[in-house]
Amino acid sequence: MKKLKHNIKNLDIKTRIAIAAISGIGVAVLLIGTFVSVLNSFLPNYYNYSDVNTNTYSMLNTVQWNQTTESVANELLSQNSKENTIKNLNKIASDLKKVNASLYIEKNSELYYISDNSFDIKDMAHSIVEFDENQNINYFGDNGLAIVTHIENDDANYLIIMASTDYIVNNINNDEPKRVKNILFSRTAILLTVIFVILLLSIILMSIIVANTITKPMDMLVKGVEEISKGNLEYKINYDSENEIGTTVKAFNSLASQLDKSIQERNTADEQRKQMLAGIAHDLRTPMTSVKGYLEGLRDGIANTPEKQKQYLQTIYSSTLDMERLLDELQTMSRLERGNIIIEKEPININEFLTDYVEEAKYIAKRQNYILEYIQPAEKDKGAMVMLDASRFSRVLMNIVSNSIKYSSKARRGKMLISFSGYEKYIVIVMKDNGIGISKENLPHIFETFFRADQARTRVSDGSGIGLAVCKEIVERHNGHIWASSEEGEGTTIFISLNRLLEDNNNAK
Repeated sequence: MKKLKHNIKNLDIKTRIAIAAISGIGVAVLLIGTFVSVLNSFLPNYYNYSDVNTNTYSMLNTVQWNQTTESVANELLSQNSKENTIKNLNKIASDLKKVNASLYIEKNSELYYISDNSFDIKDMAHSIVEFDENQNINYFGDNGLAIVTHIENDDANYLIIMASTDYIVNNINNDEPKRVKNILFSRTAILLTVIFVILLLSIILMSIIVANTITKPMDMLVKGVEEISKGNLEYKINYDSENEIGTTVKAFNSLASQLDKSIQERNTADEQRKQMLAGIAHDLRTPMTSVKGYLEGLRDGIANTPEKQKQYLQTIYSSTLDMERLLDELQTMSRLERGNIIIEKEPININEFLTDYVEEAKYIAKRQNYILEYIQPAEKDKGAMVMLDASRFSRVLMNIVSNSIKYSSKARRGKMLISFSGYEKYIVIVMKDNGIGISKENLPHIFETFFRADQARTRVSDGSGIGLAVCKEIVERHNGHIWASSEEGEGTTIFISLNRLLEDNNNAK
């Protein structure tokens, strides 16, 4: 049943209108057929020809006699018992007696029924008009009335005779046909009016039913628009259908969801922008304050020895470098987001690339008491090729290593192991350190602009919070992915996946 209702809901509007029209006509035909079948049993009374009610000749009177003859024939041919048949014939004969007429019936040439035993009805009929008993006649004359009819069924032949010597035919006038015609037309007009009303009401009813299936979801749609206009973007219209209305509802729900999502993203972006501006202001203020303080010391003569002056100048220079590095990262991030940086990729052996990078970077790391090592891959992966912009991707590795150095543990010497694993369609670079780690609540946010687990931000040199965001942008511009796992107090692991060139083995050879 639910499936049927669902299928009906899927009907398009044109089909529904067509169904409404066809159903209206179909229901009308059914109702009219029922009405006519019921009316059929009342038609003789309705048109006043069910019973003979006068012994005066007229057009209607002849119809009445024919109807009475048919009623007798129907009783004889019915499947009723003889007792019931005789009972019904007695009723008909009683009505005939009111107009001084008699009924006579033979079955297989033997008397079956006679309404009046006081005289021979058959002889009376012959006295009114001479007739062949094997033929049917309808005689209406000044000397009387005689009707002879034959019927038969599987096992019986019936002769029906109705006769009356008390019959008048001399008062026929020219108004009789007109009177009968008026009766027929007036009463037929009433019947046609009833039929028309049934047809009209059925069409109206079906139209209302079908229209309700259209207006109801439209009302739901209007309510949805009102809710959205009030700012209730979580409002959903509960209407499941594949027709035009259902498609519109789905589009509306999708639009509302997208609008809600867009507003949330805008609010999130606004919040991030505020945080970013606050972060920029904070990170620039720290070195600017340092520069300002040491310049005032030089100006006021606090640095009164060459050694102090050199120390002050070195501090000012370091703070200036920190600001330059921050501005450079901001510019890089901005250019990446606007698409102003073109990634020029070329086929590169990832094993050779990582080997060369670590060879150069480990000496810089060593000066900061930090160990950087590269673990060679399995023999089968040494020929792995990827599409890289070498200079941009070196920036990714450099930011990750620099970030690891800044957040290395004071309890042990900092160390990072770099390796990669090759798979059928991609490779995964793994950069694992032994630093202080990242909490579970902060881990999902480390690739966001200006996010830093240490919210104190005491020094720009401790990290601007932009480095890993730059890494994410560059990796994604290489059609790769970057993610991290970490455990506080144990260290952090950064993973980078890149698509592998399928022909790399041949290139390696």
